Amino acid sequence: MTLKEQASDSTPLKSLAFFKGLTLFINLPDEEVMRFANAAQIKNYKKGHFLYRENDPACFFHIISTGWIKLSHTTAEGEEMTLTMLTRDGITGVKALFEQEHFTMNAQVIEDAEILSIPLMLLKEQLRADNQLALNMLSYMVQQQRRYELQQEQNFLYSAPQRIGCFLLGLCPTLEQKDGVVINLPYDKVLIASALGMKAPTFSRALNILREETIIHITGTSVTIDSMERLLTFVGGCYSHHHQCKNLS
Repeated sequence: MTLKEQASDSTPLKSLAFFKGLTLFINLPDEEVMRFANAAQIKNYKKGHFLYRENDPACFFHIISTGWIKLSHTTAEGEEMTLTMLTRDGITGVKALFEQEHFTMNAQVIEDAEILSIPLMLLKEQLRADNQLALNMLSYMVQQQRRYELQQEQNFLYSAPQRIGCFLLGLCPTLEQKDGVVINLPYDKVLIASALGMKAPTFSRALNILREETIIHITGTSVTIDSMERLLTFVGGCYSHHHQCKNLS
């Protein structure tokens, strides 16, 4: 894919308020937060571009402003295993500090994205000097581990149709509207299947079951949910599980 990379004048992204809303920078002194904001490079990337690949040397960590990023791992057999999807306010690349400053996964843009990239050396220097930043880093890493564990639990406890239903509910801005809710899929169905721990054939079969049980309609990337109540009943506790996981992202 052709990379479209350009400097941006999106000043609000480099604002104090934006950075202090992120787990990594909560409760830090304003001047320290601004060091990170001033060092950030804002760039736009087209779908398909790799921010980094597994085993690449790590020079930057990244904060997502818009778009979607897929994090994946290549198994010993050469297969790609999707770990998670990240969107606005998601952070990736910080763990490389604890991995001999090399990335241990792949990060690929799956929908055109605006990314803030910050030198890892700045993070390393500030971690040595600021206990609060170190605590924030620990909190962030614990959240990510818990998110991964919850995803694995969901895959084990709930059926494939239920997991797809949870995913669709997670895209709804509110659960109060009962009929005719229309949402758009954020990325293609193959990636959704992978993110939910399914192969494409399993996803297709599960989607057909979900359609029959809950009367949803899918046209391209548009999904219409005729009855929110019916979908919630079908997924059962899966949605609460999914929502708990989502809140850690």
